[in-house]
Amino acid sequence: MSSESIFPVALLGVLLPAFAYAQPTQLMIERNSGPARLGIIGEVGLDYTLEASTGDISSNTWQPLVTARLTDSPLMWFDSASAHLPQRFYRAVKLTEPASPVVARDFRLIDHLGRSRHLDYHLSDTRIRSIVLVFTGNECGKVREMIPAIKSLRDLFASQGVLFWMIDSDAADDRSNIVAGAAAQGIDLPVLHDAAQLVAREYGAGAAPEAFVLKRVSDPWATNWAVIYRGAIDDRMGPSATNTTQYYLSDALTALLANQPVAVSRTRAEGCAITFNPAQMISYSTNVAPLLQAKCVQCHSPGNIAPWAMTNYDMVQSYAGLIKDNVLNGEMPPWHADPFYSSFANDFSLTPREAAMLVQWINDGAPRGGGPDPLAVTPPPPTNYPFAWPASLGQPDLVLSILQQNIPATGVVGYRYLNVTTTFPTDTWIRAAVIRPGNRKVVHHSLVFFGSDAILRGLSGFFAGYVPGYDPVAFPEGTAKFLPKGTVLQFQMHYITTGQAETDQTEIGLYVSPAPPTYALQTKSAPNTVFSIPPGSPETVATASYTFNTNVRLYEMSPHMHLRGAWFGYEAVYPDSTREVLLSVPHYEFHWQTLYRLAQPKFLPAGTQLICTGAWDNSAQNLENPDPATAVSFGEQTFNEMFIGYFNYAEVP
Repeated sequence: MSSESIFPVALLGVLLPAFAYAQPTQLMIERNSGPARLGIIGEVGLDYTLEASTGDISSNTWQPLVTARLTDSPLMWFDSASAHLPQRFYRAVKLTEPASPVVARDFRLIDHLGRSRHLDYHLSDTRIRSIVLVFTGNECGKVREMIPAIKSLRDLFASQGVLFWMIDSDAADDRSNIVAGAAAQGIDLPVLHDAAQLVAREYGAGAAPEAFVLKRVSDPWATNWAVIYRGAIDDRMGPSATNTTQYYLSDALTALLANQPVAVSRTRAEGCAITFNPAQMISYSTNVAPLLQAKCVQCHSPGNIAPWAMTNYDMVQSYAGLIKDNVLNGEMPPWHADPFYSSFANDFSLTPREAAMLVQWINDGAPRGGGPDPLAVTPPPPTNYPFAWPASLGQPDLVLSILQQNIPATGVVGYRYLNVTTTFPTDTWIRAAVIRPGNRKVVHHSLVFFGSDAILRGLSGFFAGYVPGYDPVAFPEGTAKFLPKGTVLQFQMHYITTGQAETDQTEIGLYVSPAPPTYALQTKSAPNTVFSIPPGSPETVATASYTFNTNVRLYEMSPHMHLRGAWFGYEAVYPDSTREVLLSVPHYEFHWQTLYRLAQPKFLPAGTQLICTGAWDNSAQNLENPDPATAVSFGEQTFNEMFIGYFNYAEVP
């Protein structure tokens, strides 16, 4: 943005009140002791930036202090840094173009209480007029001083549709000390943990506390959040509010809510510098491509389920913006367990360092650099499940198919139950059982039962299952499922229509264990079928439980809800009444129903109660919601809802 009207003024030691005039702009400095107080008088209705430097005025060391649209009153500013400097130069820059709001990039983070916070979730909710982001630091004295002011502003503006989120991006902080710090300081606002520092870097936050005021803006193509103010909360020079003269954050919100332009759009945030991890030395050949091969290529390869394939650098470079968006908003990689609790053997999420590295490379322009292209020279993974039997398991020892099913073009298809008899000559231990849909377009899910499990149709457990996002693997090491000779397997088939007539012939592949296992694996569940979700309700909480009557070893957990599912968790309540969170899924994703396998199986003594707690979101802000105006209860179809906490375990001595 071009500028004009530059007025350098030197501040050396203690400077008596002085004025620098240049018509029609006046830059004023007042300082008897302590920090300098500066003011600008200029052309009303135009934007000006006040800048400062401690070096040569001809250098590029000028730092912006405040940007504002001038009114009839002088724009005043305290420069706290001047109190500790032997000299200081100032200049006023008249902007030839008005300062424009900057689009606020979408993100998803987990707060200190384990709740998922997604910025764009609120974009369609017109009741939310603004979101205020306050970047913070757990050990920052200035943040502690400002907590009462932040809470007071939250209380003042909450009823007017303003949300306040604090964001901790400091490299010195982790979830544990953020939780402890929030409790010690009485913070009852969400404190989001930006572990990869992606949000702080994207927004350009550098100090704590620094506030960002977001406003909904629209153009013919899209609606987004935009930053209309960033900087200090007010101009106080210590913990006391008695010397406060400028209420920047409050004034910005007042103007926004009155549909008026924000006069001061940017100020310098005084406080603690956010500690950032150092930038990484990144090579596409040795860092980026191997990361994509480890975390993404299994799906993003020819013939597999992703919509595009990472076959070489050119493909990745062309999708770099989408990759960045998906990392920031938590869509990819599709892993939804909160890492604060248990560790999982099948966790393929990006670590904070990996996410920071990938986004930094994209921000640097996604350079190719030197070295070979691992994506181009390494053969891609073969066509894999569900288009073929899992490569990790190979060809099954026995494949059983249902009769071909004809699916109508339209309408609701009721669950179908189809029986198939196993043909093993003897009782058999099964090390893996994989359902492979014959037509992915119409198979919503399939469960296979035998014995009494078929009576409750999946509510008490199952023998094998296929759901969206299912990753077929062998049963946990040392376990297998027992299959008596001549067992009749019953398939539960849930079909959806596509607008044209379809057929399906789903199969199950059975893999025989070479020897009896150490433990017999069982699949059970904690279901809740008696609930009612009110129309438009953003959060309806439900619980279910299961009590183990013997000692068990817990291996895996898999939540199941439908399109209104919002979050889900498993907690163990031990016989001595102590509690432990085993799995928390702050953002449940119906299209990726993961089986979470514990990195180390969990021993649960007899009498342990497994409690599942979760919630549905029946609001219009849930973009997956079939109909927010409808009350919802238990049912088999996707437009109904379910609440089932599946788990795999074995009884042990």
